[in-house]
Formats: sequence, C-alpha cells, structure tokens
Amino acid sequence: MPVREVAVLGGGHGALAVAGDLARRGFSVRLALRNRSRFAQLFETGQIRLSGAVEGVGMLHAVTDDHRAACRGADVVLIPLPATAQAAMAERVEGAIPDGTLVALLPGNLGSQVMRPHLRGAVFAEAATLPYGARQRGPAAVAIALVAHHDPTGVRPRSQTEAAIALLRELYPAEPVEDVLSAALLNSNGALHAPLMCCNAGPIERAGAYDLHVEGTTPGIRRVIEALDRERVLLREALGYAPPHWPLSDYYRDADWFYGPGAFSHVQQASVWRERIGFDHRYFAEDVACGLALWASLGGALGVPTPLTRAFLQLASVLAGTDWEAQGRTLENLGAGVEDLRRD
Repeated sequence: MPVREVAVLGGGHGALAVAGDLARRGFSVRLALRNRSRFAQLFETGQIRLSGAVEGVGMLHAVTDDHRAACRGADVVLIPLPATAQAAMAERVEGAIPDGTLVALLPGNLGSQVMRPHLRGAVFAEAATLPYGARQRGPAAVAIALVAHHDPTGVRPRSQTEAAIALLRELYPAEPVEDVLSAALLNSNGALHAPLMCCNAGPIERAGAYDLHVEGTTPGIRRVIEALDRERVLLREALGYAPPHWPLSDYYRDADWFYGPGAFSHVQQASVWRERIGFDHRYFAEDVACGLALWASLGGALGVPTPLTRAFLQLASVLAGTDWEAQGRTLENLGAGVEDLRRD
C-alpha cells in the first residue's frame, strides 16, 4: 500500500525540512511540535517555505502540538530529532502508535533501544543520516544545502527490513543495511563534528557567528577528521559489516557519498551553517554522546583500539563540562551487549 499519511514529530531544522519537502511533493503531512509561540506563523498558515537545494512551499495537512493525535492513522511516523530527545518523545506518543506501524528515526543512533519500552509493537527504521542538510531561516522557513542521495537504514526487527525499506523509499533514498547497529556505525558525525568543535574552540568562543564547515575546515583538521573516522570503519570491519562504510574521506574528495558526489565543494559554496554555537550544541550532546561514546564502548568490547575516539571523547567532555563517557550512549548505559543490538 503506498504511503499517503505521514506524521513528522519535531520542531528542529531537520523536522521542518522533512515536513516541508514531503508536503511540497504531495504527501499529506501532519507536523507535531511543541512551541506554539515560536512557531505561531506555522500554526496559522500551515506553510513551510524551502530555499536552496530545494525551492518551493510545502502546505501541511495539519500542524499540532498534540503528538499523539498526529500519529493516529499515519502510514509512517518520522522522527527527525536529536537522539537526546528520543526517549521523551517515545513517552509522549506511547499508546498512540498501533503495532506494526513504521517509526523512522532520522538519524537513529540506536534510538530503538531506548524507545522500545514505550513503543513495543512498532517497527523501527534507523537511518544513518538526516535526509537533508538544513538550517531554519525563521519560524516557517528552511534553507537546504544538501539532499541525501543515499541513506543507509537498519530495521528492527530485521525480518521487516524489505517491507520497511520499500515504504521509506517512497519518501527518501533509504538503502538497507544489516541491522540498526550497522546503521549507527555509518553515522560519521562524531568523527566530523568532534574535531571541528575541539580544534575550533577559540573561534567558537570569540567569533560570534562562525561556519565550522567553511572557515573551520582546514587541511590539518581534515586530516584529523579522516583519521578519527578510520576508527569507526575499523569497528565496522571487526563486526563483519559489509562495505560501503561511507568514509568521510569520500566526502572530502567529492566522491559519491550520502549527499551525492561533489557534496563538500557544494557546502563550501552554499553553506547554511554560519551560526553562533556553543559547547552545548548537538555536535557534542548528540554526536559525541551517542557517537564517540558508543565507539569507545564498542572498541573496549571488541578489543579494537580507538585512541583518537577516546581522546576526543575526553576533550569534548572537558569543553562541555559534561562526562560524555559516563552519560553517553554506551553499551552499558543502553543495557545491551553487541549481539543484543544485532538481534531482533
């Protein structure tokens, strides 16, 4: 059965980009977000204006602050939220999502492990990345720099992979991978953002609005990023996951990558990421806490050395004033072993 009704839960950059573009493409989209005062214009008009790599206006079927109502009757529930908000969202919509409904986490970061206690009958799809690289340009507008050409996705339970990927492909370019742990280890944001944040700590604190992806991406920092990302690939190889591993070196040399060939050069010309950021940004709170913390944990469990991962995990913790190794999404904190995450 084709997808007709889509629920999108969240009020961040990714959620607005997802909701706006799917509505622009003709899907019936119900967007649920909490802050009525911040999004008053969106609640009033139901329109999201898109600019950049995608141009147009998406007319939403509904905008609501009732997340449970948005989910009812949806063919697919999309959750383009930071991993740090997944548990709270699962509690918010508990009981409103019928068994067998596809819940897609964009990206996943092993969110199914923390959401399943509240959504036991759901089928979870965990994507490696957001379908769009975007930033809000007001309460009802989004600028999009990148659109995914590939979005590797693991499904839980694995027996539902074929059906889940078929549904998702109507919405964005989902590609199946072995399981949700494989998808989590294809999210390279920890290797990308931890060095950009740590190595640019001075400009971040002093320069005001700053573009990490343009001014902050120097040849030396690129070498650090690629070396850190190789530890992620080593973990995938130790677990026997098949290539492609989608290394960041491919992104930087403009090879085909999540967002297609030429993505790095395009970002240099059409970046949307000039912004004021701090060490409480999701680049640390999600990509370190749910990326590097997991990699370090897996490295210990598998006997795979991850020295750069551990170094940046500690540096980020000091800069943020938060012990991400203790509080992050480690195997211990997930209450799961490696094989638990690979089984249904």
